[in-house]
Amino acid sequence: MKYTQQSRAGKARENEDRLMVKELSPDTLLAVMADGMGGLDHGEIAAEISINEIVNCFNTVDKDCEKTFYKALEKADDAIASESVRVGMKMGCAIAIVLIDNGVLHCVSLGNIRILCNDMILTEDNVYVDTAGGTYLTKSLRGRGINSDFDITHHPLRQGWHVRICTDGFYNKDDSDDASVIDITE
Repeated sequence: MKYTQQSRAGKARENEDRLMVKELSPDTLLAVMADGMGGLDHGEIAAEISINEIVNCFNTVDKDCEKTFYKALEKADDAIASESVRVGMKMGCAIAIVLIDNGVLHCVSLGNIRILCNDMILTEDNVYVDTAGGTYLTKSLRGRGINSDFDITHHPLRQGWHVRICTDGFYNKDDSDDASVIDITE
């Protein structure tokens, strides 16, 4: 598998996006993207914590990969909770996890990071827009416990596949927002 990754800061602040791609074996690739919540303090710290906790959990993938996904999200959320208490500030992030294992794409997204395969969007944005135009994530990692109301989906990959993970700053083409993308091909 081949991959590229890029991230840039928006005009308003430092980049709160974090991303990591790790080859777990010749047939298994893990990609994780976190987008720090701008409305809370230290989104970049929440994103970094989440990436590290999730990657550590996937160093040994359970045969039932859904257990590993849940465990990774719980550990990341718990670590954000601990850091929030330690620094006395609220923090959080949107998160997306992609595991490509022996020709099958397993994925989950909490927040508004999109996962696409061959230009088809596989995830839905978990966003509420109020009457004043403010946007709020309805699912994310914020150190408040994981609500299990999310789906880990599984998609067999066909020859010539292309997987893309991207933040809202990327797909909205918003220069004022951070923008990150990971592209993975066979």
